Amino acid sequence: MIEVENMFEDLRSDEIGRAICSLRESPNWNAAKHMLKDDLYAKLIEHQYVKSVSTRARFRMLGGVGFSYLYLVPPNKKRGPFKDYAGKLLRLVYVASAKDYLEIRLGVVDPSQIGRSFLSMKPAQSTEDFDPRGYYRFAFGERSYDVNRTHI
Repeated sequence: MIEVENMFEDLRSDEIGRAICSLRESPNWNAAKHMLKDDLYAKLIEHQYVKSVSTRARFRMLGGVGFSYLYLVPPNKKRGPFKDYAGKLLRLVYVASAKDYLEIRLGVVDPSQIGRSFLSMKPAQSTEDFDPRGYYRFAFGERSYDVNRTHI
């Protein structure tokens, strides 16, 4: 499972990020949004993002197709889909799902794309077992994001 302390919001200011924002801005799944999804998928392949399949819980994904966040892979990662990326900053993009699994694409990104730590979104009164998935809606580029918000 991905460690909360290594999760960061994605500022989405590069080419892939802008494609993600375009997709996430559209509220309804219509022909235009499907075209945006296809465009994002093509860009992910063009930039050599690697496919990985697992469960929502393992990748801490919630929020639907197009959601992304950054993961700073610990330098001592020895197993799993991230072993080849030890010490690197990855963007994880939710691209498809079915009943029992989730498909993501992951790729190395420039450190300039890093936003707030998801751990910084932890409310002061919460318990130790913080699950950041409930706070994704406040991440940069999401419809609920408020540029003036300093905390949640």
